[in-house]
Amino acid sequence: MKVKNVIVHALGVFIFSIGCQQLNDQMQTGPDDGLSVVVGGVDADETGYTGPVFIGDAGDRFGTDEYALNSAAITDDTLNISVSYSGGCEDHQFTLVVSDTFLESFPVQLHASIAHNANGDTCEAYPTENYRFDLTAIKKMYQTAYRQKAGTIILRLKDAPDGELVYEFTM
Repeated sequence: MKVKNVIVHALGVFIFSIGCQQLNDQMQTGPDDGLSVVVGGVDADETGYTGPVFIGDAGDRFGTDEYALNSAAITDDTLNISVSYSGGCEDHQFTLVVSDTFLESFPVQLHASIAHNANGDTCEAYPTENYRFDLTAIKKMYQTAYRQKAGTIILRLKDAPDGELVYEFTM
């Protein structure tokens, strides 16, 4: 009887983990315009954390806590950033918030910012962490709007230390 319970429990955990991964990989579309999406969750590995991407008007919904943006760079379909913040006792969330409207220029431009939710952390440490954000949803938005597979977007990331970021893609 105990072996059966262990097997049933292990099978349940396995099915639950598959469902969570599938849910984490899906985009959630907002009800307003079909463009507001949240992609990804926060996962950590040796290169840092993967943060969610939100396309649309987020207001203050993802936090307004202070942080320092130390660096920002785009590699392939990924925005990599380094941030420092006051805290260290609670989990902090960083979300890439991107406008759903391209600025018409050549190449087109897109406003973006990093939202920070410190979850009320009052600790006084000053950690530095690396985050990465998958830009695939932004690429798809461009491909739909301009009906082209390849393109270039100037990502105007607020407070980026090196200014504008160039996001080029071929497919």
